Amino acid sequence: MVKQLALAALVVGVLGCGPRAARPTTAPAGDEITLYRDRAVIKQRVELVVPVADRATVTVTIAAGVQIEDVVVLDRGELTISELHGTSATVTPAKAAHDDDDDDDDGEVHGPALPPGPTGPTEVTFVVAAPHAGTFAVHLGYVTDRITWAAAYTMTTTAARERVTLRGAVAIHNTTGIALKARAYVVDAELGAWRGRIAEQLGSALAGMTRSTTPIATPRALGEVELGAGETRVELLPGEPPRPMRSVLVFDPVGTKLDHGGSAPIRDAMLGVERSAPTRVTESFEIPRRSASSEGLPAGPVRLLQRNADGGLSVLGEARLFEVATRVAEVDTVAIGTAEGVTGRRERRELTIDDDDRRLVEEFVLTIKNTRTVPVEVVLREHLYRGQNWTLAYQTARDPTKEGPQQISLRTTVPASSESKVLYVVVYTWP
Repeated sequence: MVKQLALAALVVGVLGCGPRAARPTTAPAGDEITLYRDRAVIKQRVELVVPVADRATVTVTIAAGVQIEDVVVLDRGELTISELHGTSATVTPAKAAHDDDDDDDDGEVHGPALPPGPTGPTEVTFVVAAPHAGTFAVHLGYVTDRITWAAAYTMTTTAARERVTLRGAVAIHNTTGIALKARAYVVDAELGAWRGRIAEQLGSALAGMTRSTTPIATPRALGEVELGAGETRVELLPGEPPRPMRSVLVFDPVGTKLDHGGSAPIRDAMLGVERSAPTRVTESFEIPRRSASSEGLPAGPVRLLQRNADGGLSVLGEARLFEVATRVAEVDTVAIGTAEGVTGRRERRELTIDDDDRRLVEEFVLTIKNTRTVPVEVVLREHLYRGQNWTLAYQTARDPTKEGPQQISLRTTVPASSESKVLYVVVYTWP
């Protein structure tokens, strides 16, 4: 009973959050799916045909692999449900004829042990009391890992490279064993982590608890989707108008590989300090985001394509869009190659740990050397990887911008045949 109450709170909380609260109550009843990175929360409408009034037994099917104790009746309508049972069938494939890798004591050669086959849909049996014979709708809630998804994008430009059209799609793979026609939402986070952020926000509102300054993943409405067996593709940005794009250089020597998401900073003195640190600066294109149409878009790979005069397409570069690291960024950048004649260097000048005041101070100098005969604009992308409780205390660049929980960008213009230095100081604190 405790487990079912907890699951009910989860399903109701997840399905009742985000943009759904603003939907009119006259929306037609039906299935609803919220897709997370690791699992999907399903609100499924099932129709029970009760042949006689009073007591009857009715069986329906739900997603494969769901245990009956994990099913919650969200809305029973006019029915009184006294019992709820569930069974699921497992289909085991035939044994392989032979395999030389394994010999049994009986002298015969047998194939390796085969894993169980796909589990069929779960059958849920209700024992109900109805006011009269007829068809009644019941809403069930449960969580499944049998619906997975992945997002991907393309950006298409012309030879002029002044504007770009962004398109995207999410591929949803359904192995639940049942077809669903549902209002669908995608949330670019794991279910447990997303629930934790919701609890954090609630604690901040009610008790003044400290919370992250980076917004939580926003549910993205996909509309009504018909999910049959296998893969279903859903467009993410249909009819999106072209966006401006411009050339820019990017120096990003560290990347996100060192990011530590804890509240207390990592104290390792050698973290992020490499003797042979990368010096590569990339030729890139910068594309501004549209906040209205970009909100809640899930992360995924992107290809920047150029449509040539003959109508053919060529690949200019690849990147990833809408990652957690860039959740609050105002622009996206796609690298297309190495910037000839421009190099970067990252040097740490100071590391101070003050246990009494619970502060860790780190100072860096970024040097960009330009051997070209024209000035260049460079985006300096830095990752404050030690922890998430940080403050940019000082910097000498222009337009410092927070792009995510641990990522900032700084900008500088380097004159022709010259070099430019940018200094910044970051202060980490802990409770």
